[in-house]
Amino acid sequence: MTNQKILYFDCASGISGDMTLGALLDLSGDEERFLAELGKLHVQGYRIQVEETQKNGIRAKHVRVLTEEEPADAENPHGHGGTPDHPHRTFADIRRIIEESALADEAKDLALRIFTRVAKAEAKIHGKTVEEVHFHEVGAVDSIVDIVGCAILIHELQPQKIYASAVREGHGFVQCRHGLLPVPVPATCEILAAANAPLRQIDVEGELVTPTGAAIIAELASSFGTMPEMRLEKIGWGAGTKDISIPNVLKVYQGLRTPEVVPAADFAGQADILRDQVAVLEANIDDCTGEMLGYALQVLLDAGALDVSCVPIYMKKNRPAYRLTVLARPGDEAKMEKLIFGHTTTIGIRRRVEERSVLKRESAAVQTPYGELNGKKVFPDGRARFYPEYESAVKLAEQNNVSLWEIYKSYGE
Repeated sequence: MTNQKILYFDCASGISGDMTLGALLDLSGDEERFLAELGKLHVQGYRIQVEETQKNGIRAKHVRVLTEEEPADAENPHGHGGTPDHPHRTFADIRRIIEESALADEAKDLALRIFTRVAKAEAKIHGKTVEEVHFHEVGAVDSIVDIVGCAILIHELQPQKIYASAVREGHGFVQCRHGLLPVPVPATCEILAAANAPLRQIDVEGELVTPTGAAIIAELASSFGTMPEMRLEKIGWGAGTKDISIPNVLKVYQGLRTPEVVPAADFAGQADILRDQVAVLEANIDDCTGEMLGYALQVLLDAGALDVSCVPIYMKKNRPAYRLTVLARPGDEAKMEKLIFGHTTTIGIRRRVEERSVLKRESAAVQTPYGELNGKKVFPDGRARFYPEYESAVKLAEQNNVSLWEIYKSYGE
């Protein structure tokens, strides 16, 4: 088990495009390279202003996208994001700009996925198709640069997993092109709802989460909750534009997570034991056929679930049912939930992260009178114990026209 590079977004003061850019650039530290990559976007009429600032005494990096007609000291009319009037752009316009750029394919793909989340939310709000949506704030040059810039920096940092806290938002009203809108604004609500992201309002007047920020974290975070245990390497601090009662900063942790190896002496003579975490997802299902459940189990395993099981239970009105339990790697919860909802009839899933202990194991093969049998070795008491691989045992049984029982009897410990 190797180290896993992790980013954790602490959205205690909300999230916006400029805050995310600042925090990620603070982690990267290579402003010159970042600006060179942004130049590959081939969008004219803006310049980047990067500065060190302080929010409630905390040093943070602030990245501003200034258009040609906007002076450096211009007020930002939309809280974290938004600019004065810019030409409206359709989703097709933005997609063309990104696809025709000279950026890395991975950065293009991430930027387009983020914009797609915004487009779907805007289409739902205004009763249009995605292709018909005309972007306003998010279609402006600054928001294009915010989203693409974040995609560039994520591609540079190359995290293996990204997690986030619950997203915290203020209250009240904000002035937008359509007039006064309640906080959180409709696009932000729809984006976070589509991602099943937790949103918590706090006692701060004004908008803390912009649609751009919501779309970025909805796409990046594989799950939302408390910070997973990791060995911290560094922290990036990104500043917003507001001066409020709490520090208007986005904090992004970068660290490494590796399974904890517990020495044998700590377990009364047992062999080395690995400590890690596992995500557990459960659903009680009383209206799904056996065929559907059987197929769902295979789909989940093929998608990377560590284990899947179904246990017969009785539910309300004495209905026979099944409890579906899926074990997965932390960070894979969203992927597993999507598959469970898509391949079963459940309308609700419980999930949690649990500590577990697993025996150290290694791949192995043993010779039998019927041929080589593959499996794994574990060391529960300092001595090797061999567990055959089912598929390998079945193959030997079929090749030798003997029972599976004969194969299992044919190897020694």
